Amino acid sequence: MLNQTEIEIFNRILYEQQIMPVYQPIVSLTDGKIFGYEALSRVLEENTSDKVLDLSIEHIFIIAEKMNKLWEFETLCRRKALENAKHILVDVEKKLFLNVNPNVINDVQFKDGFTKRHLVHEYGQDLNFNNIVFEITERSVIVDKKAFLDSIEHYRKQNYGIAIDDVGSGYSGLNVINDIKPDIIKLDMNLIRNIDKDETKQFLCKAMIGFGKNAEIKIIAEGIETEEELQMLIKLGVDFGQGYFLGIPRKSFEDIAPEKISMIEKYHSKKYVEKFKNSIYPSIGYLSRKGYCLSPNEKSEDVYEMLRLNPTITEFTIVEHEVAVGFMTRFTLNEIFSGRYGYSLYSKKKILELANNNFLKVNHNMSIDYVSRIAMQRPFERLYNPIVVEQEGKYLGIVTIKDLLDSITRIEIDMAIHSNPLTGLPGNILIEKEITNRIFGSNPYCITYYDLDNFKAYNDAYGFQNGDIMLALVADILKSRATKNEFVGHIGGDDFIVICDYNEGEEFCQAVINEFSSKIKSLYREEDVKNGYIMSKNRHGVPENFPLASLSIAGVSNRTKNYKRIEDFSIDITKVKKNCKKQKGNYFEIL
Repeated sequence: MLNQTEIEIFNRILYEQQIMPVYQPIVSLTDGKIFGYEALSRVLEENTSDKVLDLSIEHIFIIAEKMNKLWEFETLCRRKALENAKHILVDVEKKLFLNVNPNVINDVQFKDGFTKRHLVHEYGQDLNFNNIVFEITERSVIVDKKAFLDSIEHYRKQNYGIAIDDVGSGYSGLNVINDIKPDIIKLDMNLIRNIDKDETKQFLCKAMIGFGKNAEIKIIAEGIETEEELQMLIKLGVDFGQGYFLGIPRKSFEDIAPEKISMIEKYHSKKYVEKFKNSIYPSIGYLSRKGYCLSPNEKSEDVYEMLRLNPTITEFTIVEHEVAVGFMTRFTLNEIFSGRYGYSLYSKKKILELANNNFLKVNHNMSIDYVSRIAMQRPFERLYNPIVVEQEGKYLGIVTIKDLLDSITRIEIDMAIHSNPLTGLPGNILIEKEITNRIFGSNPYCITYYDLDNFKAYNDAYGFQNGDIMLALVADILKSRATKNEFVGHIGGDDFIVICDYNEGEEFCQAVINEFSSKIKSLYREEDVKNGYIMSKNRHGVPENFPLASLSIAGVSNRTKNYKRIEDFSIDITKVKKNCKKQKGNYFEIL
């Protein structure tokens, strides 16, 4: 039950419109650019009556629902949010997120199009209504599921975006996601809090990221409050971020601080440098060429004539103060000028007025395979347009799709050449690069070598085909245990390597040994398992009893010793290997 004070204060807030909108930025965790803003509401009422009422917006919404005035209060909050949002809604690259209670979205007034009618009345028809995203909180129980889903479909047909908020904290969980099939999922802040220290949260987040990529759903991490959380989310591959560390809610639409943009770019670059360290994947900047650039003030008729006289120019970028602000192809301009009135209508316009300002721009240090993936996600009409490359926000050049695909093809061939054909794992050339990077770097590492004991005897007794199965088993175990982005390589024969970006490799080694011990017996005949050995020939061709295959794991880390030369590292790892080979059964030792 509500008391009289709650009723009076709520009515005063509602009828005196004591609501102030604030806007919190949602940021790309790839380049730090603003993806959109979430509109939040703040209560202006000053409750001086000995603080008898909680005036948080969440509590006021509870009161509104109990008084059957949820629609009226939602309308007030939405109208206030939209009053200051015109310049966002005409921006093709930024979205406005509006919070919606799932039980009000099917209200007849809401469904009749309040949001669109209000916007058209206030600002005219030139707004991008598809830049509005209805953000539905998962914390609320959906009363009428069918009506709710019908309303969602109604808004999807109008090209509004649909986001589910607080995923990971609600009542309906994955069922809601499956039913709604949203465009965007916002991970609850409780999942994000201290994610850099909580491995379980990392696994959950990684699962949601994988789901999002497969289902073509964007992922936003809410409640980012520390640099460490931001770094981990970038490493995991989250699309977008929101939180006080990136930007607090403000009355105006503000960019995030330049140092935060630099931080995102640094960590994103580090992610790909670490993933493809010294690998055969170059950055996109390696492929870029200058391209043809024009001033935004050039007249369209002059550009048209220039293209007519220079058939080799197939596209151009419009650059202003060293920043790419537009992009156009020869085909697009010719298409605009074609027809009976095309030339007379558009020839006197500035070229920037006709150019596309929604083109793909990427940072020069992004890996080419990543750029290839996002380039192929563009709409069909822009699928084969060149990609604009930037460095520190300034125009660097362009990369054509032909150059990009040629490079990817060469890389895949090189990868095939340098990978082991049996296991598909990186071979010696890539392994050497990874080791060199760790030895001469400053970050923690643990390099472990895996040697199959008595493998030759098994190979001779059971045949090469079964020997290959045993090698594949070891490779699969190592890959399955590499949950922290460990590098797994196949040196050749029965020798493997795992490189960890942390010092304590003991837990990894023990987990591999445990799994190997439980699975290896399935590759032997029952009588050999019972005996604990097999009969095979030794190097001199003499029959001999050999124990079942086991793993010797020798490792070196830099937790107590920093290596300055590869030779010193080789000496130490050789010592540990020799000692491991002397032991019986499965054994590991890390120096």
